[in-house]
Amino acid sequence: MWVLVSQRMLLEFFLDLLYFPLWWYTGGVKKALIFCFHLIQDANLTLAPGLWLKNIFVPMFGQTDWQGRLMSVFMRIMNVIVRAIAMAVWLAVVAVIFALWLMFPVFVVYMMTV
Repeated sequence: MWVLVSQRMLLEFFLDLLYFPLWWYTGGVKKALIFCFHLIQDANLTLAPGLWLKNIFVPMFGQTDWQGRLMSVFMRIMNVIVRAIAMAVWLAVVAVIFALWLMFPVFVVYMMTV
């Protein structure tokens, strides 16, 4: 009985080793893309550059005089610019994370052969 169990476990182990690269570049890539998409979504919810852009002409702190409106527009433009730059940097970081995910198995095989 234990011989059959050992054979089955050994067979499953080798099949999993053969299946792993296929999974990494199919189902694993799908999971990694979903994870990266959620990272970008969370950053968009946190930074909300679109919300600042939508309210660009709404006076801040209820100051409706021309000085208050001018300062509000200037501050919101600066906020939109800084937040858009932060989103672009975060998008680049997420792209690097995804590229590292894709290159990791190749790197491991390379390091094992060198």
